[in-house]
Amino acid sequence: MKIRSFFFYDVLDNTMLEYQRLQEVQNGLICVRAGTQADGVGRSDKAWLSPPGGLWFTFDFEYPDLVPSFGLYVGYCIHRALSDEFNPLQGKLQIKWTNDIMYMGKKLGGLLCKHIGNKYYIGIGINTNNEIDASLGKFGAVSMKEILGFEVSNEELCRTLISAVEEHSKVLAHDITYITYCNEHLFGRNQMASIDVGTVPYDAEILGIDLHGALIIRKKMGEIVNLHSGSIMSVQAFS
Repeated sequence: MKIRSFFFYDVLDNTMLEYQRLQEVQNGLICVRAGTQADGVGRSDKAWLSPPGGLWFTFDFEYPDLVPSFGLYVGYCIHRALSDEFNPLQGKLQIKWTNDIMYMGKKLGGLLCKHIGNKYYIGIGINTNNEIDASLGKFGAVSMKEILGFEVSNEELCRTLISAVEEHSKVLAHDITYITYCNEHLFGRNQMASIDVGTVPYDAEILGIDLHGALIIRKKMGEIVNLHSGSIMSVQAFS
């Protein structure tokens, strides 16, 4: 097993950029963690708010094949690890297509994956011990400290989540395993949602996820569509 080097900074522009800088001079596997990110970037280049106290890190995972549903695989690993480690989270966490971890309808964390060469670069952000101020609160965020009533060790949780991604890697060859799991814990399943695909948002029913990681939706006129890109803006129960 290859040795991983861990780097921690009180403040960074963002952990993904620092990872890219370090890999040019550092051999082996790398993890970069920051106390806060001044310029965190999430999916589709959206701002990734990273206040002090939260868990913000990037690490690499050696896997030569490009897996369309890899982001859901990482979501599966995070969901399982958090549920196993913290009893109050069991049965209350959901996976939001394609890259968020939700708790009782509120965002607990998110992830970003890039495949370059024979590696995946994985960025993970979890609201652990940080305060949910107005800037985060408007997105419906929640922190682990708020849920659990105590602070968690960001260093230990970082290592736990990396280990989960590494240890479950055999299921990447059997995507039905983690896709089924994601469907069982899918945020918004069987609910109407506002869908954003880069045009005018529209409402549709969330039906599930297919084996390629696409979101299966049913539009109001009954048409069933598999979305390979886009995002869920909000969900609402049927009236």
